Amino acid sequence: MKSLMTVCAGIALMFGFLGISQAVEKHLFYIHGCCIDKVGGGAYETIVKDLQSAGFNVVFDLRYDDSTPAVQAYATKVADQVKSLLAKGTAPEDITVSGYSLGSRAAMFASIEIANPKVNYVLLAGCPRTVARSFYIDYAKVQGRILSLVDTTDNIFESCKAHLPESALKKEVEFDSGYGHAIFRFTTEKAYKLWKEPLEAWAKGQ
Repeated sequence: MKSLMTVCAGIALMFGFLGISQAVEKHLFYIHGCCIDKVGGGAYETIVKDLQSAGFNVVFDLRYDDSTPAVQAYATKVADQVKSLLAKGTAPEDITVSGYSLGSRAAMFASIEIANPKVNYVLLAGCPRTVARSFYIDYAKVQGRILSLVDTTDNIFESCKAHLPESALKKEVEFDSGYGHAIFRFTTEKAYKLWKEPLEAWAKGQ
């Protein structure tokens, strides 16, 4: 009888650990692109709801000020939130900072302040063809586990391979969708399948 109780206790303990493992929260910071006053926030709100449905604790704010000081201040806010999670014991592998266009620039700026190579990043059109289009980023200081997604027909942003250090840019995926820079704003099934699936997989450590 004692042996049976020991086995049962062991099984209960095993499933208890499995339950804890499955309950680990995945935090995803989503930073949208510029020009909300022109493009609106509807598509972004749809994207965020879908990411929440995929099981992420999503942190998202609509921003209407695209000035360099405002974007840098927001990047610092995100960095502080990430550092707060880390200080509370959240594993860096369970945190992802994702940004689109100007938002991906903010994500890289935040990565410099976070300075943790194990935090995940997903750059949706992250590296502009000309620096003048956005605030300056010291690419050499960017760090993290970075996935770069870019469309080859994007005439504003390009591959990050020539910009980011190899230690940070773990993977880059190029699309040839014909949508160009706007692909990451579209919520059509075709566009979603191209970029949202790899984003979710990366954030889950896959």
